[in-house]
Amino acid sequence: MNIKIIVSKNNNYEVRHEMEIDGKIKYSVGSLSECPEDAIIGRSLIDCYDLLEAIKLGYKIGKDNGTIEIEEIKK
Repeated sequence: MNIKIIVSKNNNYEVRHEMEIDGKIKYSVGSLSECPEDAIIGRSLIDCYDLLEAIKLGYKIGKDNGTIEIEEIKK
């Protein structure tokens, strides 16, 4: 399994993180300063289902004796 954490900044120098797992963006976290009225759990904010999915992924990797390659990319 290949995991990349991509760190970038917007024009206001606000940091954004994206997690790419095996070539697909799976999670993203960033500032909600431009649209706070739309920031709700499950859409803009990470919710318990996202965390549960991450826990299941970690369990699967361990159960399958898998390996994880982690790369951090700063833009």
